Amino acid sequence: MGTILWLVQRFSSLIILSYILLIFINYFIKPYDVDAQVWFSDINSIQMKIFTSLFLIVMVLHALQGLKAVEDDYFTERTIGMFLPGTKHLAKFLRYSYRGFIGLVIIVLSYVTVLSYLMEV
Repeated sequence: MGTILWLVQRFSSLIILSYILLIFINYFIKPYDVDAQVWFSDINSIQMKIFTSLFLIVMVLHALQGLKAVEDDYFTERTIGMFLPGTKHLAKFLRYSYRGFIGLVIIVLSYVTVLSYLMEV
């Protein structure tokens, strides 16, 4: 399972990099400052909508995998016991607190994103 997650992390980083490079290169190649219609047609093209949706999905997966790696590396009994002797029994509490905090951040960001979208419509 670890190898698959490692490959997903690397593959998702390539998709993120290609999306950022596409935006960056288009900014310098296309005359966005001369004609706003060029920018509008680029943003509203079906290819860009698909690529942006893929980018957002992959970005969330990449971030969650990275956060899971941090949890697995730093919130274990061995690690906590090494840094704070005699407190390794707190590792499970810290691990669940970390998961709860990440879940809370995801819920708040989702709420703000959806609410801001609904306010624009």
